[in-house]
Amino acid sequence: AGHLKRLIEDYSLIRRVRPIMSKPRSQNVQYEITDIFLKFWFNYFDRNQTLIEMGNFDYLRQIVKSDYPTYSGLMLEKYFRLKMMESHEYINIGSWWERKKGKEANEIDIVAIKTDDKTAVVAEVKRQRRNYDHKLFMEKVERIKSCILMKYDLETKLLTLDDM
Repeated sequence: AGHLKRLIEDYSLIRRVRPIMSKPRSQNVQYEITDIFLKFWFNYFDRNQTLIEMGNFDYLRQIVKSDYPTYSGLMLEKYFRLKMMESHEYINIGSWWERKKGKEANEIDIVAIKTDDKTAVVAEVKRQRRNYDHKLFMEKVERIKSCILMKYDLETKLLTLDDM
């Protein structure tokens, strides 16, 4: 626990992430590496140290290549969050998820509360438009509205590489 605290508070290499609008002491927490280079390193090279030691770079390349759409999708989410922060149109920006026992989590990539504190933007981020499932997204939107966004007018968005 002491090492984690130092990585978070002293070095800012890791940060705690909670769903938007959750209580500060909520146990629904995830940890993420803040530096993009270190995140890539730990995701691929540290995890596959044995492949590197054996010089099996072809297989490591296959792993990176096959996982790249997922990894780059997460980086795309980060990009859009930063763009929204830079716009100064929002008072809160984050993600939202809930865990259900025995079921997959409901997750929303970006939730942002506008400065009017009456409007919330709920966005799905996909690298390619063809990977977007509108029906599934709208089910998630209904769920978040009933959980934490009851008082807000909602704007929904699909953000893709085309929106960069």
